[in-house]
Amino acid sequence: MAIFTGTGIGETDIDNLAKKFSVTFPDDYSDFLKTYNGFRVKSPDYCNIPFDKVDNGFISFDVPFGHGVSNKYFDISTMNDELLDELTFTEHAVIIGADPSGNYYVLITEGGQSGVYYWDRTCLHLEDVKQDYSIADEDENQHLYLVASTFQQFFDMLAIQTIQEGMSVSQGL
Repeated sequence: MAIFTGTGIGETDIDNLAKKFSVTFPDDYSDFLKTYNGFRVKSPDYCNIPFDKVDNGFISFDVPFGHGVSNKYFDISTMNDELLDELTFTEHAVIIGADPSGNYYVLITEGGQSGVYYWDRTCLHLEDVKQDYSIADEDENQHLYLVASTFQQFFDMLAIQTIQEGMSVSQGL
């Protein structure tokens, strides 16, 4: 199994991204962008993260987005331009990653709800008996599930999972 990382970006690019999305990135997320600028689980295209807030006990993960990467579906600007307006039910949010099936990871950067959330955009878990979500849209169809209180906690979860699955790291997102 392999993980491909990007090449870190500079402070100016990070500041411009934060300004574009009208958020203030936490230091741990800015550090991630400076160091990795995204990464992708290349083989087998995703990994599963243990997650006890849904019936099947896991959520999938594919990519935390980078800035200015060659694949537009892994680019933070492209994906937020396309999808951020759907997140009208929360503030100070930026979409930072994706699973392989149209659900996303959202970073809420300020306030009492700050943290990293799994956005069940496709309503994959809508019929679950166990729905331990934190935020719902107006129609109670799309849910945000808190995954980690900080980006660093989220990143650590991903690192542990990818190590357990024996993934190697290379550059070339």
